Amino acid sequence: MPRRLPSTGGAPIPMNDRRTTPSHDDGENSIPSPGSSSSPISGSAGGRWRRAAARLTRPEIEPAALRSYRHEQRTQLVLPIASALTEGGFIGVIADKVYHVHPGVLALITAAPMFGLLSSFVWAQLALGRRKVPFTASLMLLFVGAVAAVAMLPEGPVGGWLLVTSMIAARLMLGGIITIRSLVWTFNYPREARARVTSRLQFLTMSVMTLTSLAGGVFLDAHPESFRSVYAVGAVLAALGVLSFSRVRIIDEQAQLDRERMEPKQPGTVVAPLLSAWSVLREDRPYANYQACQFLLGVSNMMIEAPLIYLVSHELQASYTTSIALTLAIPLGFSLLTLPLWAGYLDRVHISEFRARHSWIWVVAQAITWYGAIHGSLLWIGVGRLLLGMGRGGGALAWQLGHNDFARPENVGLYMGVHVTLTGVRGAFAPFLGMLLYVGWASAELPGLGLRVPGFEGLGAHTIGLACLVGSLGAVGYWQLHRRASR
Repeated sequence: MPRRLPSTGGAPIPMNDRRTTPSHDDGENSIPSPGSSSSPISGSAGGRWRRAAARLTRPEIEPAALRSYRHEQRTQLVLPIASALTEGGFIGVIADKVYHVHPGVLALITAAPMFGLLSSFVWAQLALGRRKVPFTASLMLLFVGAVAAVAMLPEGPVGGWLLVTSMIAARLMLGGIITIRSLVWTFNYPREARARVTSRLQFLTMSVMTLTSLAGGVFLDAHPESFRSVYAVGAVLAALGVLSFSRVRIIDEQAQLDRERMEPKQPGTVVAPLLSAWSVLREDRPYANYQACQFLLGVSNMMIEAPLIYLVSHELQASYTTSIALTLAIPLGFSLLTLPLWAGYLDRVHISEFRARHSWIWVVAQAITWYGAIHGSLLWIGVGRLLLGMGRGGGALAWQLGHNDFARPENVGLYMGVHVTLTGVRGAFAPFLGMLLYVGWASAELPGLGLRVPGFEGLGAHTIGLACLVGSLGAVGYWQLHRRASR
């Protein structure tokens, strides 16, 4: 059993007591991740794959929950089509090639998923005392409506801004869907089956999103003027998923609603989470150090996504298929393929040891992408993105489960809230910082002060090198954290 970090915020829980928590859209990753199994995985690679495959076998759950689970499976066959169309790597390419938007708009597009994360506390409060399935289905309809709106956008700059507005609205709705849907899983599925349930649903989600993004790229290369048709079809198919989800039933929901309605309302739903986050970080220094390292690594990843879209789609003039593959499909697909192996490793070690080794994959991936950007090589950029996808599978699991190694069981939700809030904070500024460093700015006079800000030509491809350096600092910090825990 690996040694646990000391924590004033709570005794670390044993590895075989790890539990999944409600999912949130990853700033590091714009989709929720499945929890890993609570059973340690050991042995050969073949054994790990067999154990991983076992996670995807149908869990034993009671008939009422199984019927709901089947409706959720049908939902996941079509709703992620719309989700893929709102990913920054997909819609950002359209914004660049069709509407020729300013680079700052690409940064806004890649930052949009973080708005959904920051809104998760609000959605959780709004859902208290309300039936969860109708509430979630209503958000799904609004999400589908925002996707359908893209099919009716006009040409010109107005259309470009409406495209961004529709996508931000969709991501806000998606943040609510992820937050409230995780409660449905908590109520319907027993703890011993919940990880397998969410893993199967997540597998469907990532598979559909990967195939959708690739198919969309191929279609747009053949019919570049018909992107509105892609969104119209995607919205119609996603609506079928909403219909299926509306048939989900929550076991003993009325008793849960009665408990929620009896609890006193918490004032200050926006400020309170920030105060709670500060309190946890002040009192639990090991967790604060862990989050500091994660902040650096997260910023390094988030600050290169918008510049990469601009580089591949605008400067290198890659096709729709190539642009979408490099910015979205390749990382997403390889994340899906490697996730089971990462789950096996994470089951066996403390999160500090996992991060101390796993983080260097991201650093190397950024270094290779930097090399490809300097030389304008789509091949080397592709190699870097492939390696990034391999690391992202483990990062998705660590993002969702890492806080469990610091928190007491009764404080897991609070620690996850701190984690989600900090993810949203870095995601709200890192894409803009990355794009600003990439393209630079013109000199300008500050109104009323008589001062002139000198111009900056931008770092260009070296922005990715700077991100690699920031990520290296985070990886070194994780290694030091692991060494202290191992003494």
